[in-house]
Amino acid sequence: MMQGQSKFTVSLISEGVLPTSVGGVGRWLDYLINEEKNVKFNLLVIGGPEKYSHRRILHYESIPLKDSGRVKSARPEALRDLLKMFLRNDENPLYNLKRESIRRYADCPPAGSRTFWRTLTKFYRQYFPDKPYLKFFLTVKSLLSPLIRILRIDEPLRGEVYHALNSGYAGFAGAVMKCLTGRPLLVTVHGIYEDEREWELRYMQSEDWLREICLTFFRKLCTATYEAADLIVTINESNKDRIAELGAVEEKIEVIENPVDASIFRPKIKGDNERIIIGTVTRIVPMKGVIDLIYAAKHLAGRLRNFEVIIVGPIQDEKYFRECVDLAKKLGVSGIIRFIGENDPTRWYARFDIFVLPSLMERSPMAVLEAMASGLPIVCTETPGTREMIGRYWPLTPPGKPKELAEQIYRVAVSLEESKRKALKIREEIIRRYSVDRFAMRYLEVYERLRR
Repeated sequence: MMQGQSKFTVSLISEGVLPTSVGGVGRWLDYLINEEKNVKFNLLVIGGPEKYSHRRILHYESIPLKDSGRVKSARPEALRDLLKMFLRNDENPLYNLKRESIRRYADCPPAGSRTFWRTLTKFYRQYFPDKPYLKFFLTVKSLLSPLIRILRIDEPLRGEVYHALNSGYAGFAGAVMKCLTGRPLLVTVHGIYEDEREWELRYMQSEDWLREICLTFFRKLCTATYEAADLIVTINESNKDRIAELGAVEEKIEVIENPVDASIFRPKIKGDNERIIIGTVTRIVPMKGVIDLIYAAKHLAGRLRNFEVIIVGPIQDEKYFRECVDLAKKLGVSGIIRFIGENDPTRWYARFDIFVLPSLMERSPMAVLEAMASGLPIVCTETPGTREMIGRYWPLTPPGKPKELAEQIYRVAVSLEESKRKALKIREEIIRRYSVDRFAMRYLEVYERLRR
């Protein structure tokens, strides 16, 4: 911190994310609030716990995902306007948001009211009369409830800059508070919100019409956020290009790469252990391709002796987790695959010999960065983010191709000592390029620029 420089306040807005040492955006947030010593932070979490405390957070609030139902006057016409979010046209009721429109939308009928039901039913009969009503009603209600709750913010967080951690509900909450206070809005994009929602809907095998109304809603939500943001920061060039494709003004978009703490993630001297430990740190969700890693283990079992696969990370999709466990049993590899669950990955990187990320989609995975800083050889699928981060160092395999994944793991395993020496050389570049100090300096500069 420069001598005599005064502190200022930034109000952070996330969607279910709290600072954590476990990984992902939570780890990124932990770096931000702990390294920006010249900044005081407030935190608003959409769908977060009612109470939360952190030594670096001055003030914490949460917004529930369900509409509270409290409204001064119920105006069906306000809801009718918001329902345009589900129509495939150029009309976006949230675009170019004004204070008076926020106050008007805040008077939407409560989601549990008869007025809400009647208005939504009329909309259904006009635009979707041949679709299953109950499925339509429940889907639209679940998407609108948090939006209406955000529009009812009457006391915005105080701060000189609002900083949202995605372009979805969190970004839109930032847009509302910017509109109410006149303070600037910064949006950081990690994963591409619209693309991630599309991937989830495809995995759920949603009907085409249902998937389309959901994606239309999310695209309009994100477009409104992009328009309201004074600056959009993302984590790599491929993200920047994609955000511009989705409608953001390119001149508004800057890149600040993710950080990694070289003092925490560093090579460890392993004991003499003949067993090769193949490890990953990931959320247990379909997008992360854990099933492909299990198939790859089956392919390896006939060629590679004495190895184990360790999967560290939270189970966020119980159904998918059961599919993984059942598949491992069916393939006869459950004895060499261990699911650890949510745990501090730092201690696990030290046990791994090879790090594998089998994801079907990634933008800039923190886990790979941490693994490279830990001096591990990397086997990874090719996605927009991994191509940019890892492609210059290690061969990438096609996503969804477990046989090719297994082949690359095998090549690394049979030349393990050589691969580890290569990994240590790569680490030197990684810790320079992705240093925490560089990350903190860049964000401080952005905050200072916006608050002027």
